[in-house]
Amino acid sequence: MKFTALITALLASSAYAAEVPSAQPSLSSAPSDAPSEVPSLKPSAAPSDEPSLKPSAEPSLLPSLAPSDAPSLKPSAEPSLEPSLKPSASPSDVPSLQPTDVPSLTPSAQPSDAPSDLPSLSPSMAPSVSAAPSSTPSAPPTRPEPQIEIDFTGFCLNFVNSTLPVATYTNFYTILGDAMETEIINYLNPKLTTPGQRILSLAITEIDGNAVGRRLEERKLADSLTEVKYDLTFEQFCTRGNCDDATQLTQAALDFLITNVATLVNSTAFLQALKDDLVDNHGIASADLNGMEATQSGGCTPTFVVNSIFPMMYYPDWAGANTGCIADGNEDEYMRLNPEGYYLFDKLVDCCSRHYSWNYNECAGIDNAALGPDGEALYYPDWEGENKSCKNDGGQPEYMSNNPTAWMFETLEACCTARYSWNMNDCVGAAGATTVTGSNKWYPNWEDFVCVQDCVGDSPCGGLAESWDPLYDTVNTCCDTKLNWVTECVTKSGGTSTGATAAAATTSGKWYVDYDTDTCKQDCVGSAPCGGAAESWEVLYDTVSACCQGKLWWVESCGPYAG
Repeated sequence: MKFTALITALLASSAYAAEVPSAQPSLSSAPSDAPSEVPSLKPSAAPSDEPSLKPSAEPSLLPSLAPSDAPSLKPSAEPSLEPSLKPSASPSDVPSLQPTDVPSLTPSAQPSDAPSDLPSLSPSMAPSVSAAPSSTPSAPPTRPEPQIEIDFTGFCLNFVNSTLPVATYTNFYTILGDAMETEIINYLNPKLTTPGQRILSLAITEIDGNAVGRRLEERKLADSLTEVKYDLTFEQFCTRGNCDDATQLTQAALDFLITNVATLVNSTAFLQALKDDLVDNHGIASADLNGMEATQSGGCTPTFVVNSIFPMMYYPDWAGANTGCIADGNEDEYMRLNPEGYYLFDKLVDCCSRHYSWNYNECAGIDNAALGPDGEALYYPDWEGENKSCKNDGGQPEYMSNNPTAWMFETLEACCTARYSWNMNDCVGAAGATTVTGSNKWYPNWEDFVCVQDCVGDSPCGGLAESWDPLYDTVNTCCDTKLNWVTECVTKSGGTSTGATAAAATTSGKWYVDYDTDTCKQDCVGSAPCGGAAESWEVLYDTVSACCQGKLWWVESCGPYAG
């Protein structure tokens, strides 16, 4: 019995010992042929020198504390479900074939070298916004520089030992002028380096002392000179706003032209270019130009005439007489630096309107501006008199005469409408105007509860209707629509009752709200429940019940029998 218990205890202690690993495991020279079915509870102190040939069936739940130093040689077969927290240090060499479905939250530091093949599917949530406007505004718009236009007269071109085909071509000198203009201008203009300088045109003025336009016969010019005089029209900018340097600039331009024209026409290249132009562009036969042997600059002394200086812009003469605007080019610099329309104007009237409206007539040089187109006196509001009407007696204040467009009117009615619309009838009546007429329609007079006519004169005229008065074609319609509760309204209004037949034809028989009595009335002319013709803005209902329920639901007395 004791022996059996001992054996049992020893077996139990051996089983317990097998469940707990030894404190110092043995070191085998090679791994076991088959791994244990249960992994060790703790990992080994150091990983194996060689990785396993096959990955584990399931990945570890926690990533390694440090990533590998080198990326994998090949990309993974499928992308990760979650993006990396940080972007890669270097972008890929090849862009993606398709854009992302969602735009990036912030723009890239630099734009791509080439645009994507396809646009993004969704626009950005918000457009870019500059942090602040530019610190320096753009320069004010440039004002056209003053220009001078000059006629340089008396240039000479001599044809040496030449015969010109004047008899063969009756308009030869006109054609020659066109060809000279083309060749000389095309040669000189590219040589002009001062901004704004250019030759506008060339015109022949004399042939051998004969003014162009006279009949010129054919000449044999062997051993003689044929002298052609011509003028050049030239323009250039002034360097100062008032163009007081125009003479100096013009003399410099003339010196340039004399030197360069001589260089041109004394060359064989010019004669050949001139012949080519006559043949190619003007239909002159080449053989007919064989007599043109040479050209040279003549001995003329050109002069100049300044045709115009423009644009001279108008500005307020605050530093001078201060009664109007002037245009002499002496405006202050600050005026030039501001956009046109503040201080500088192309037209005198625009400058006067802005800066001298109180003295417009004198500024604009207008006489008798307080008169109408036929010389009649204009109407003005009599604010300094009784202040109830307009007058045309010539007694208007000076400021009105100086700016009649703003203060005066051709007709009494126009003046009263603009200045006394609140007292229109008195304005027109006080002036004794019997020629002013209204529409002759009818409107309600709420003081006497009658309808009166829109006209000036005896009853039934009630004076001109105000803008808010409703107008009706007949007195019957006026009374039936607005004063249907007034007995004998038509008679009291000075009209003759014609019955309600005509008015009834324009009514619908439907129902609308009468807010004065908080009832619904019928759109018809006659006794109750008719309330007269409905106005255009009234809401109409097919039945009185619908009217009451839609508009007067809180009125207990409103119902089918409302009158």
